[in-house]
Amino acid sequence: MANTTTISHPAIGNVTASTAKDGVVQVLGVQYATLKDRFSPPVLKEYSSSQNVDGTKLGPQVLSIAPNADPEFGLIQQSLDYDRSAFTQSDTEGLCLNVTIPAGSNGSVDENANLPVFVFIHGGGLNVGSGMYPQYDMARFVQLSLQEGKPCVAVSLNYRLGAPGFLTSSDMRAAGYKPNNGLRDQRTALLWLHKHLPGFGGDVSNITLMGQSAGGLSVNYHLFSKEPLFKRTIAVGGTMLLMPPIPAAEADENFASTIKSLGLAGDTAVKHLLEMDGQELTGKMMQAGAKCVPVLDDDICPTEFNFASIENDKTPIPGHEWCEAALLGDCQFDGNIQFLRLVHRKKGIASAFCSSLTSSLSSHPGLSDRLLSAYDLHPDLDDDEAFIKVLEVANDLNFYVPTLSLSQNLAKHMKTYMYRFNEPNPWEGQWKGHASHILDLAFLLQNFNEYLGEEQKGTAVRFAKDVVAFLHRESPWEGSGKAKVLGPQGKMEVVEDVPGQVGRRSIMLDLGKDVGLDVLDDAFNGFMHAPPAV
Repeated sequence: MANTTTISHPAIGNVTASTAKDGVVQVLGVQYATLKDRFSPPVLKEYSSSQNVDGTKLGPQVLSIAPNADPEFGLIQQSLDYDRSAFTQSDTEGLCLNVTIPAGSNGSVDENANLPVFVFIHGGGLNVGSGMYPQYDMARFVQLSLQEGKPCVAVSLNYRLGAPGFLTSSDMRAAGYKPNNGLRDQRTALLWLHKHLPGFGGDVSNITLMGQSAGGLSVNYHLFSKEPLFKRTIAVGGTMLLMPPIPAAEADENFASTIKSLGLAGDTAVKHLLEMDGQELTGKMMQAGAKCVPVLDDDICPTEFNFASIENDKTPIPGHEWCEAALLGDCQFDGNIQFLRLVHRKKGIASAFCSSLTSSLSSHPGLSDRLLSAYDLHPDLDDDEAFIKVLEVANDLNFYVPTLSLSQNLAKHMKTYMYRFNEPNPWEGQWKGHASHILDLAFLLQNFNEYLGEEQKGTAVRFAKDVVAFLHRESPWEGSGKAKVLGPQGKMEVVEDVPGQVGRRSIMLDLGKDVGLDVLDDAFNGFMHAPPAV
């Protein structure tokens, strides 16, 4: 059984924490917000300073189609040991977080330490995931910060996913249910941390907000806040250009088609969605193909944007004024994650993709031929080979080019650093030998070090040291047009952030100079969002 210690928090009360990991104390499963029901706005959790809080157990997941961490381990292609029975789901009790804190020599927490704070938002396409997963355990990362003499406090959190997180309509809004609950939850967690971090030794004026994949695009969205929420931002494997907000009218159409497929009457649909069993809700939403994505509003997602507006600095981003530094990065083959959306379309994908692109780009003579030729795609290509090539297109348009565009935008307003992760996946599976999606995060948080060779373990440790330096307001490497390339085989160097130097293709950049990246992005999205063949 883990050893425990008691933290006398001035606002929360006596918090029982775990000291199971050397050098750190962990407060687990602390609720940061309450919910009236699954669609209601989050309300900041209030505590009595005289109460006792158990911080020794993981909190429940929010509603999700994934019951535990195993599906994500399948993507990483390496598992960690953990207690699956500890993972439960809750409609209204899942808005919780974990706080990992350096321990003093006597195992206690110094509430006056005033340490930099690292807050992590998990990915999962805004539909799956949990900050409680073992791969997001921050103990080793905080231990490494201690070894470096640069200690930090680290936080991971849950937020609502799928329909409870992002389904909206005019009827729901009329009933008092705001859009973008998932992003609203994240913001509420940050507000909770601003209020309570000092009692855990954290410096609320020195918060770095990091997200991976859907967490990365979430971090970008929080730059639209007029209220300063953090001082530094890290977005890896995903930017807001991957998932721009849809208009309210499109959200209404999505809601109408969803309830129609569920056989619900429009005037009672909201009531049925509230009363439906949670697992039934998540399953039926997936079957109905409901879009659970950010929606334009006057608060969380206040403005439309695209490649052109970001590149030309025409998108108003309040965070330009209050965020002091940004770090962005991608994996060499982040695009492999799109196989989840395309695997059911693999048969005949070459012909379907070529036909779709040719149609979408018909107003630009010769453009589809140039694009398809550059990726060596043609209608008669073998399914397996074509599938990988389509994922390469996805990689460049969904991940590589967006990180470049956004980093150039942010660099006009703050210190900005870029990394390019090129270490190949060492574990058996479909993506062995590729720098696949999520791999950079697996290296960064140190939880897979025992499963890495010495060279790759060295990459993991040095990468984490760089991020720790960033938390401490140091320059982890040279910025201004440079990128740090991580891998392969333990190699690390800072080079010009241009395709040939960082191991990326220049195809989309070259074509985008002629027609604009939005034309290419729209054409690719037309294929990605095409209805399934009958």
